[in-house]
Amino acid sequence: MKKQRRIHLIGIGGSGMTALANLLISKREKITGSDAKESTNTKLLRKKGVKIFIGHRKSNLKGIKTVIVSSAIPKDNIELKEVKRKKLEIFNRYQYLMEILKDKKIIAISGTHGKSTTTSMIAFVLDELNKKPTVYVGGKSEKYPLGSQWSLGEYAVVETDEHDKSFLLTNSFVPVILNIDNDHLAKDGPYKGKFVLLKKAFEEFEENSLSGKTVLNLDDRFLSGLVRKSKNQIISFSLNKKTTNFSISNLQFFPAYYKYLTKGKIYHQGTFFSSFKLRLPGKENVSNLLATLSVLEAISLSNKEIKKAIKILAEFPPIKRRFNVLYFKKGLVIIDDYAHHPTAIKASLKMTKFSFPDYRIILVLEPYRYSRVSLLYKDYAQSIKKANYLVLLPLDSASEKPIKGVSSLKIYKSIILNKIKPKNKVTLIKEGIKKEELFEILKNLSKKDNEKKVFIFMGLGKISTYASEFVDFLRKN
Repeated sequence: MKKQRRIHLIGIGGSGMTALANLLISKREKITGSDAKESTNTKLLRKKGVKIFIGHRKSNLKGIKTVIVSSAIPKDNIELKEVKRKKLEIFNRYQYLMEILKDKKIIAISGTHGKSTTTSMIAFVLDELNKKPTVYVGGKSEKYPLGSQWSLGEYAVVETDEHDKSFLLTNSFVPVILNIDNDHLAKDGPYKGKFVLLKKAFEEFEENSLSGKTVLNLDDRFLSGLVRKSKNQIISFSLNKKTTNFSISNLQFFPAYYKYLTKGKIYHQGTFFSSFKLRLPGKENVSNLLATLSVLEAISLSNKEIKKAIKILAEFPPIKRRFNVLYFKKGLVIIDDYAHHPTAIKASLKMTKFSFPDYRIILVLEPYRYSRVSLLYKDYAQSIKKANYLVLLPLDSASEKPIKGVSSLKIYKSIILNKIKPKNKVTLIKEGIKKEELFEILKNLSKKDNEKKVFIFMGLGKISTYASEFVDFLRKN
């Protein structure tokens, strides 16, 4: 690949595209980008000197030879059509990522839940152990505010993406599978609405291991079966099974206002290995910790280094929008959370209930993707049981085409028909509501009665900024 050619990124403001752009900047490539609207990501990239066009138009491609396009960009996008007309060199995001990482040993993290946190944990540890990893992750953190880092070390830690099958392009040195859940099963998608095809794709991903090793979570029933089929050496972890490489006992959980939210003991192949503590809540993050240690073993770090890693991870900071307590004052708590799948929603509400047992939980939920809601609307309805009140926002499409009859109303009707608590305490927010109107509704709920309340904002789309903006709104009003 020639250096110093101009590369244009269509949809540069998306988290994956922003992370890729940051890698290209670090490699001193000349880049431009375009997006439909201004965002935090586009502003951060501008500060790094990237020329960004707001709005898609043919003229944005002037002087461009190579284009990288986001998977969220529709086929009728005016820039994409111009790229094809001019027969410019075109890559999707993940294709280009693999190209620039071709000389790295890629630790590839996959799964439905926990990818961003696990990727960040592995990267954090390798950084602190002076292994100088290149990093590509979907979640934002203090250490990786743009979701990536280019370094000269031999390893690249990469959060993969299964939704469009792009993770099958990964030249994995060590593939990692955290779990497999019902997701990305649109009937017109790559898996044709069939879970068996999704599972098969993960099996194919697992087979592609340059080291001959795979890291698997044996608490996942589908992955337990994969062990018997695999030709690779399996480095396994489990919260319960002591026969795995890494397991756990004596788990203790602490409310969200403590510094360390989780403590326990780690076992290595059934023998006590080390005590641990984490600033992160819940069993899910303990599982992410064990996945990280399994990766370190898979790349042949010594037991001494792995024990040092456990101490390092005690100070691993929570990544943004993963159960972040933004406000805690006068009987009011505001939490920002990424959960957008029913399994994750249920887990986050459980942690909220544990941390604030005498608080009323007000869940502000933004369902995500037509295809997901179409398949999982009943699961969405069941997932909110631990909330005392639900504010149900309009569905975020994530650039998907609408599916007839599918909206947040479908979830609402399922709650009412199945008499799911809090069936009498649900506010369905209308399409097109202004943010200030929504915040007024939430403010009124916060003042209602004299009870202590915790607001937890969940979702992946427009809601991503709502929790912090609501905090600002309350301070001003």
